[in-house]
Amino acid sequence: MKILLNRSVLLAAIIISSNILAIAQSSKVDERRVRAHMKFLAGDAMQGRGSGTQYEWIAAEYVGSQFMQYGLEAAGDKDFDGMPGYVQTVNNSRASFAESPTIRYGTTTLTHGDEMVVLRTNSGAAFGNLQKISIGETPAAGSAVFLRSKEGDDPRAIQQAAQAMTAAGASIVIVEETPQWRANWANYAGRRISYTVASLTPRPSATIIVSKAAAAAISQMADGTRVDFGGKLAPVQTSQTWNAIGKITGSDAGLGSEAIVLSSHLDHLGVRTNAPDDDKIFNGADDDASGTVAVIELARILGSGKRPKRTVYFVSFGSEEAGGIGSRHFVDNLPFAKEKLIANLQWEMIGRPDAKVKPEELWLTGYERSNLGPELAKRGAKLVQDPHPTENFFQRSDNYTLARQGIVAHTVSSFGLHTDYHRAGDELDTIDFVHMTRSINSLVGPIEWLINSDFRPAWVEGKRP
Repeated sequence: MKILLNRSVLLAAIIISSNILAIAQSSKVDERRVRAHMKFLAGDAMQGRGSGTQYEWIAAEYVGSQFMQYGLEAAGDKDFDGMPGYVQTVNNSRASFAESPTIRYGTTTLTHGDEMVVLRTNSGAAFGNLQKISIGETPAAGSAVFLRSKEGDDPRAIQQAAQAMTAAGASIVIVEETPQWRANWANYAGRRISYTVASLTPRPSATIIVSKAAAAAISQMADGTRVDFGGKLAPVQTSQTWNAIGKITGSDAGLGSEAIVLSSHLDHLGVRTNAPDDDKIFNGADDDASGTVAVIELARILGSGKRPKRTVYFVSFGSEEAGGIGSRHFVDNLPFAKEKLIANLQWEMIGRPDAKVKPEELWLTGYERSNLGPELAKRGAKLVQDPHPTENFFQRSDNYTLARQGIVAHTVSSFGLHTDYHRAGDELDTIDFVHMTRSINSLVGPIEWLINSDFRPAWVEGKRP
């Protein structure tokens, strides 16, 4: 499916891009330039940069144009003139259910939208033997795990625990509803359940929320009872997403073959016509226009200086919000040997300070998992440990796609759990531009050290994903 580009919107992008060129070049991040990029990426004209939409495509072309004017080498697909370009098109095939999927156990069948809703799945069918365990326990490989909820449980923490159990080998994770999930039951029930058809067949898995009544019944069943999930599938639909990619080839004869990836994600949630308030545009100023601007500015500064010893890739991934489609394609199709990818730093939600840390500090997801954060801190980075460990942020951005491949990959952030997350209120007027500008500047020196050193970060024993 080819998305037609709105020429008037593209023209606006070119005009704003040209205006930014007029700002004097500088080796330091300045607030005016940060504001200019943010105004374009997170303004209403970009309609929330929905995953896989023409506005995400425009955002990718915009970021690519910045990489081009800052002297980076093109690392995307061939452009209109047959030369390498700065945007990579990713074809994405998705399967969806033609009818509401079900789970079956014994003589009972629960249907999506009634006594259960599907939170996520990567397959049209999955099965396992029932295993009743608690959060933190290890599931048996291929099991159908059942988790009961308690009053006051945070559904986000339960959701992360479910993801951890799936990663540990569970085929199905069934969780009991919480008041928050029940309040949004109609929204979950109304969703069309779909999943990406991966080039490499993943282990089938599904996460299901069940009603209180269903949970009570399941709790009385014997461990080992077979549970089946699935349903009739509709024809596979193909769409596209886009990554913006530029690079600086390393100057050193030896270190030049090694790569550091500095990344963000382009997309947000687009326009939600069923949003409860009058504002239907989910602008995604903090999430993740702020991180994308950080990558743009780092590209400008590092691209204008002496060529680093190591190769540096600057990447803004598409469709992170739709399951990390852009980053998965990137890591599955690296233009170099995977063992040469030394580290990845993802930038996500740096538009506001976090009251849990000092005003000048940023935090690094999974700080304790590797020696990368501590080493950058020794070189002046104002990086500290993530103050929100129960949120499992390490697993909630594109860095995790790379980390699961063994690459030392973390996310830089200052998200203080503000209530505009994934809401229409994540707009430009909520951004602290002084904080954001200071934050990007604070990492320039430490990153310059990383891309010019022979330091190879390593996972702490037992902490590798």
